[in-house]
Amino acid sequence: MLRIFLFSLSLFLLCSCAVGSQSATALFAYEEFGPPSMSSEMLGMDWWQWQEQGDSQPKQYDIKVVVYRNISLEEAKKKYPVVPEQLKDYRYAEYAAVVGYLDRQIEENVIESLTATLKKTRAKVVQQLGVK
Repeated sequence: MLRIFLFSLSLFLLCSCAVGSQSATALFAYEEFGPPSMSSEMLGMDWWQWQEQGDSQPKQYDIKVVVYRNISLEEAKKKYPVVPEQLKDYRYAEYAAVVGYLDRQIEENVIESLTATLKKTRAKVVQQLGVK
């Protein structure tokens, strides 16, 4: 009886650790999700979100995408707050939405090199945050 109890307790602890390990966030570059014409619906435009429009001269903005799983959007925003004075711009996307977006874009296979980038991004998302 004691063995069954200890086995059950061990199994419970292992399962709870596995679930906890999938509650996380991961950071990615905006560019890893494809060009703005493709990703802007999910991530917004590729300039600072506190600006009405991008600069007239082409410029790359340091925008990070926070992919979160098993936490709330509020928790993700608290962990990675947008701070215009420090040029910290984060876009937030839930894990399932990101994987779904990447799967759709990969399936369309518009440009082979872009599809390769999206496949790498999807692999990183799954590696860092767990299997869908």
